[in-house]
Amino acid sequence: MGFRDASLDTKASPAEVWRVWSDVNTWPQWNPDMKESRLDGPLKLGATGMINTRSGGKHDVVVTQYEEGRSFELESTALPGTKMAIRATIAPSGQGSRITQGFEPRGLLAPIVGPMMSGQILKTFNAVLGGLKQRVEAGR
Repeated sequence: MGFRDASLDTKASPAEVWRVWSDVNTWPQWNPDMKESRLDGPLKLGATGMINTRSGGKHDVVVTQYEEGRSFELESTALPGTKMAIRATIAPSGQGSRITQGFEPRGLLAPIVGPMMSGQILKTFNAVLGGLKQRVEAGR
């Protein structure tokens, strides 16, 4: 199916966005969809933790992709036979940054689950990115 994503521009620098977005344990402070989130240690490839969202419930996660200062990907078990990858990406843009959050269903049932869940998941991304933008711009 491939990644589906949403993006937003912010005046904050990539370094400032990374400082906030990479601190998984503080996501509920600015992410309106997040009830609880934690990593069992620093954000790095292979790190594990848990997220509890208002839209999708509680899931164990593992960091499956990591590029310092630029992007990371969390993968969780969404349903039996399906994993959900959520990717966060930061790119320089004009006088600030472009922040992008994407998702990709993976596994045996991904061709079925992906189309069923994509609309619901993408709806949450605009609010999540808006919360991140507000947080990083308030810290400027």
